[in-house]
Amino acid sequence: MNNDRRSVFYNDAHARIVENGVDTILAVLDGDNISEKESLLLCLDKYLDPYFGYELPHANEIFLLLEKQLFEDHPIFIKNDILSLLELYCTIPLHYMEKDLSQIDASLSKR
Repeated sequence: MNNDRRSVFYNDAHARIVENGVDTILAVLDGDNISEKESLLLCLDKYLDPYFGYELPHANEIFLLLEKQLFEDHPIFIKNDILSLLELYCTIPLHYMEKDLSQIDASLSKR
């Protein structure tokens, strides 16, 4: 039995980060605060899910950013969250993944 539990929450500050665009999202994802990364990715789920009706003008840039983040040094659970967002909501071709699939953490392919 796995006793690892994650409690992730986001707030208005995370929503502003998403609404402000790719540069502010990248600043969080490039940072060292894992909790903030988790919160931001959860907030992105709301903004990217068509059910909620948000139409981010920079959604395609967010998808490209997320795709590139799969190749960065993140804990596996962060990469899994990113991959889930791409699988669920991405509407553009993922060229980096197609080109460098062998460079993605092997444990992601076992999903």
